[in-house]
Amino acid sequence: MTNCSKSNRQNNMLMTVITLSMVAILCGQSSAQSTLLDESDPLLKHLDAIDQMEAEYSAYAAELGDLYLALGKIHIERQEYPEALAAYQRGLQTDRINYGLDSVSQTPYLLAVADIEAAMGEWKKSFEAINHIYAISTSSYGQTDLRMADVIAQLLSWHIRWYENRAPNDGFAHLVASEKLSDSLHSVIDQDSVINSQQTLDQLRQISRLQYTIAKHITQHGEPKDIGVTFSTSGSIASESHFQKGRDALKSVVRLIAKDPNSSAIDNAESLAHLGDWFLMFNQRRSAADSYKLASELLRATDSGDQAEKSFFGTPKLINLLAENTASAPSNDKSATVVVSISRNGVASKFRAIDENQSLSNADNNKLVRKFRSKRFRPVVEGGIVKASEHAIYIDLNSDIKSQEPSPEAETNSVDTSNEAMSG
Repeated sequence: MTNCSKSNRQNNMLMTVITLSMVAILCGQSSAQSTLLDESDPLLKHLDAIDQMEAEYSAYAAELGDLYLALGKIHIERQEYPEALAAYQRGLQTDRINYGLDSVSQTPYLLAVADIEAAMGEWKKSFEAINHIYAISTSSYGQTDLRMADVIAQLLSWHIRWYENRAPNDGFAHLVASEKLSDSLHSVIDQDSVINSQQTLDQLRQISRLQYTIAKHITQHGEPKDIGVTFSTSGSIASESHFQKGRDALKSVVRLIAKDPNSSAIDNAESLAHLGDWFLMFNQRRSAADSYKLASELLRATDSGDQAEKSFFGTPKLINLLAENTASAPSNDKSATVVVSISRNGVASKFRAIDENQSLSNADNNKLVRKFRSKRFRPVVEGGIVKASEHAIYIDLNSDIKSQEPSPEAETNSVDTSNEAMSG
């Protein structure tokens, strides 16, 4: 990727991030400010509004905060990043004068500053802004206060967003920072006082997605040796550590849902099946089968019995541990073109074209095997027993196997942390 294209991508991303994060703030402005926003030149009108506010109150009136946030957004839209940064820093200074150096109300300004510094390549400064959010929040709430969960989840989202926007080695520092935040988040929400809310469940799943991202990064790229940051473990040991942390987060999901009297059998089965998916992607096959069996037993204990199990486990489903929605994905609207054998361990093999007039050569079959070799399907379960099955899927036979070989990055999705000898 050239520096120009990389810069353009970061600029576009920054504009999207700032726009979304400011919508709620702008909606809360007074009617007088809203009138000014509707004028033809918003930049001049905002500058005029700031002058009027300063003249009526003071140069650091608390009411100026929303105006500086809006002013920064306008500069972002015009790609005037130094000016946007100055606006946010002025708002930050105003907030500190009115509410104190450790006020959590600084957070919107610090997030905006972090995004702009990141877009300008000032990574040290962007990390400092993010770290300061954590510092002022722990100072106000305490490290284990439940209010810290939302703060940490927001910081994790920031790091992952920028990790995905950078080259692997450059983005590695985001994973190191996220690892520490993830540990803090789990310690906050893994308490007896935590109420089973959708937000808590989402945060635990966020931890598991992060741990999978780290394990996958180490498997694909290793750990860079020249950036001054690293995990405490490396290689297969690191993968095992992240497997365990992700597993523990998903076990917490299972525990919280099981404790909730309002949760349904489907809710409990889905949490157990997702835990089984986690085990399977890390080649912990026996543990995966045990989780699927427990989920199956819950479903068969309902009024629908075997039909509930068949509806849930009757068709193999491609596992995606990075998906935010853990519910079973809807079927592809396109007609199936290939029949594939799915083993008890979720491994795809023996691809055959449905159309007898479009048979697959050995070379085509081998390409599809390589394309799917590190992917896993949640297998069929009948009567609590994991079974091999045949599965019809859509594959574009003209592009998926006639084009270039899949990249190694696209192939490497599962991480082996097991010594289990069961074959695929």
